[in-house]
Amino acid sequence: MNSVTTLQRQCAVDALVVDCIPICREHIALELAPPAFPDSTPGQFVQLLCRSATEPETEALAWPADGFPSLSAHFSAQEPLLRRPFSIADHWIDGTGQTRLRVISRAVGAGTRWLAQLQAGDTLNLTGPLGRGFCLPSPETPVVLVGGGVGIPPLMYLARRLHDLGHRDVVAIFGATTHDLLPLRLTAEPPHAATPTVCAVLPGAAAFPAILTSDDGTLGLRGRVTDALAAWHARYADPRRPALVCACGPDAMLRAVADLTRAHGLACQLCIERPMGCGVGTCLSCVVRRADAEHAAGWRWALTCTDGPVFARDDLLDYGPVRSA
Repeated sequence: MNSVTTLQRQCAVDALVVDCIPICREHIALELAPPAFPDSTPGQFVQLLCRSATEPETEALAWPADGFPSLSAHFSAQEPLLRRPFSIADHWIDGTGQTRLRVISRAVGAGTRWLAQLQAGDTLNLTGPLGRGFCLPSPETPVVLVGGGVGIPPLMYLARRLHDLGHRDVVAIFGATTHDLLPLRLTAEPPHAATPTVCAVLPGAAAFPAILTSDDGTLGLRGRVTDALAAWHARYADPRRPALVCACGPDAMLRAVADLTRAHGLACQLCIERPMGCGVGTCLSCVVRRADAEHAAGWRWALTCTDGPVFARDDLLDYGPVRSA
């Protein structure tokens, strides 16, 4: 595999919003045109400033004689202070030589609701690319992309990169709780069985077959992505060519994928989600336990934002077969 040994160059720029496209009930896709952006790896992320970059006017607060001024009302009325991390859903160069980025956001709070109201012609300040992405195998290795909900975007970018590198044995397994929460456009109705079918729009003309799932049965296979992964392995896996599974999604989903791939002897990389205050290794808000034989305890704290967010499955203690306290 091609491992990433050093962090790549980063930038902080005001990107032009080319389009803000509703994908489903709660998700939008932002297409951005930054004036410059370094090369990136699928699995890396950007930090978005989810408010105007213009500094707000300062406001003097009254200081009562019998106590301290209250700041709760002041801060509750303000725009989001910290940047928000978003996986790169696509990165390409258009026909004019302009760099383009795509991020997909689900409106769940003040910051993401602010993103959803952006329009073409607006600007959005971003920093990136940040973190470490997926280690890409040789084109002869089968690859299975497993994504749940907002974990799907980095795998879309990975699909583009695999296609560009000549991979042909790739299948995507994407799931959502219900049809109208799938952050993905379809070209055909997916079957209710776990049959890989070309039915989803992937970047860069990567027409890889996909198995789609929904918890309530409103789209594709009724069940979870791990149900589809188990069915795919039983019917299509070639024991002479073990597949690499690349997964991103909710923590419970990743634990289930880790257990299933370990049981079947498949290599697995996990793109994990953690709260990130800074994205550059300063605030230490995104720690995770990582195996390290050189430490007496057999593990050390790692930072999701700089050591990850993509890790080999067996490097992460909390996704291992034994749930230690």
